[in-house]
Amino acid sequence: MQNPRLIFCGASEFALPALKALAAASYPLMVISIPPKAMGRRLKVQDNVVAQAAKELGLPLFCPEDINSEASIQELTAFRPDIIITASFGAFFGKQLRSLCLCLNLHPSLLPLLRGATPIQTALLQGFDYTGVSIFEMVRKMDSGPIRVQKELPIQDEDNYSSLHLKLSELAAELLLDFLKQPKSYPAREQDHTLATYCSKIDSSDLEIDWSQDAQAIHNQVRAFSSDPGARSYRQGKMLKILSTRVSEEAVNGEPGTLHSIVKNTGFIINCGSGTLLITEVQAQGKKQMPAHSYVLGARLEPRELFGS
Repeated sequence: MQNPRLIFCGASEFALPALKALAAASYPLMVISIPPKAMGRRLKVQDNVVAQAAKELGLPLFCPEDINSEASIQELTAFRPDIIITASFGAFFGKQLRSLCLCLNLHPSLLPLLRGATPIQTALLQGFDYTGVSIFEMVRKMDSGPIRVQKELPIQDEDNYSSLHLKLSELAAELLLDFLKQPKSYPAREQDHTLATYCSKIDSSDLEIDWSQDAQAIHNQVRAFSSDPGARSYRQGKMLKILSTRVSEEAVNGEPGTLHSIVKNTGFIINCGSGTLLITEVQAQGKKQMPAHSYVLGARLEPRELFGS
């Protein structure tokens, strides 16, 4: 298949490297995204990042309320696509839509592991040593179609959600271009459904730190949600986002959540249920992100002070 006609569906930053790579490669391309929504504190109605990028790149853009409606099907059919690609789009593709042509999804995990909405956060929460990207054929059941391309990516100790998200989105773009150049080199292979694991959506309760946990588990939680929306605790009734940490070698010297010690020019250590955690970057309520040692200078932390709700 030479120079296939592509429809690209996406709605978040994970999709951007792939979209820009396709545009740079000059494929015949149409972009599908979701309608503008109210965003930010002022609830201003605006396009998402994919729709914005499509406009900046001069690509045809379609933002239907229902991707499976008859009008949507007609719009997509008129483009005569050879392949439809989705990346962080979030909408279910019905049978009629999937029957138009080959439909592929870019998913940031090594399927069948971590099917679902939050594979990057979950890999970090569970302390995985590696993850990856899977490009698979879409079927009715979520994230369960035959795999066409898959590649591992090591998770570095310093990785958090933001850094790993960027690496995986760039890897997805690279793998997609490789596939499009020689699709016959990547035959479909069925997933082993007996090995499937799943991840769920994140809610506010997942962000709050329970200091009675093991220090490594809390460290993984911080990585999973940094830098946005950020794992959080409370100090003197005000929220404090914990954005960067290291497991400390210091022995526990107090109850979980209490201040262990201040480390000059570095940050502060908090006692956990097992072990201690060095806090190196924070964001106080109403403030910008800052190094933890800068926070210490103005916060006037008290010995044995308790962090938590």
